[in-house]
Amino acid sequence: MNNNCIIVYESIYNGNTEKIAKTMAQTLGCKCIKPEEALKTDLSRFSAIGFGSGIYFGSHHPHLLEVVEKLDRNAQDVFIFSSHGAPVLGKYHRPIKSKLKEKGKNIVGEFSVRAYDETGPWVIIGGGNVGKPDEKDLKKATKFLKKSLAQHCMPDYYRQIKTKLLIKDGYPNDYQLIVKDANVVLKGDFVTINQSACRACGKCIKACPLGIIELIENKAVPVKELDCTLCSLCVNNCRERAISLHYNWRDAINVAKRHAKRESL
Repeated sequence: MNNNCIIVYESIYNGNTEKIAKTMAQTLGCKCIKPEEALKTDLSRFSAIGFGSGIYFGSHHPHLLEVVEKLDRNAQDVFIFSSHGAPVLGKYHRPIKSKLKEKGKNIVGEFSVRAYDETGPWVIIGGGNVGKPDEKDLKKATKFLKKSLAQHCMPDYYRQIKTKLLIKDGYPNDYQLIVKDANVVLKGDFVTINQSACRACGKCIKACPLGIIELIENKAVPVKELDCTLCSLCVNNCRERAISLHYNWRDAINVAKRHAKRESL
């Protein structure tokens, strides 16, 4: 878990901003919390903070602005994000930007996407921006963070391993590397689990529909990783951000081949 960053968001209608917030939290490896929790949290201990919500009558949600009002004047990196229904992006970020600048915060970037809206005139046609934000929008959110806050993004330790081992069914490979004088132990290739970060909460095991992961010696281990369909449920349910998936286009095609005769879960 990245304890140097945190995301504060409000999402009250269709979960549009929540999708963005959770994607960003995954990229940074940090928590995302609602304003009510943020007001009870010492935000001064974080190096970077993200603030986001839907746009309501031309600005961010009042609860988010309330959190900004409570910030101290210490230097911190902050970024702003939002989802909006209007077809043209207006100056929606101006109110929260002004408050953040008054607090002496360093605004490293802004991100906004169009999102499904079923209010006002949109109800006549059954809603506007149907299906938004979509997968392309979420990938743009990830790309935004990797550019604006590269130093804070969750590192993929598996990609730092120069020599990969042959993948065998039922025998996940072990890898070890030293990161900042700490020993990091990884298990698995397609499904890679950072043993050093795993807290054995079991959420990944419950989430996986194909039983890929088992708890061994109080750690989650991808014992059947070749059966993985790359659904990312384990990744999304890991609070410690200890799980990552690695594959190329051949691997993705092999998923269909491997499960060609399967009739059900």
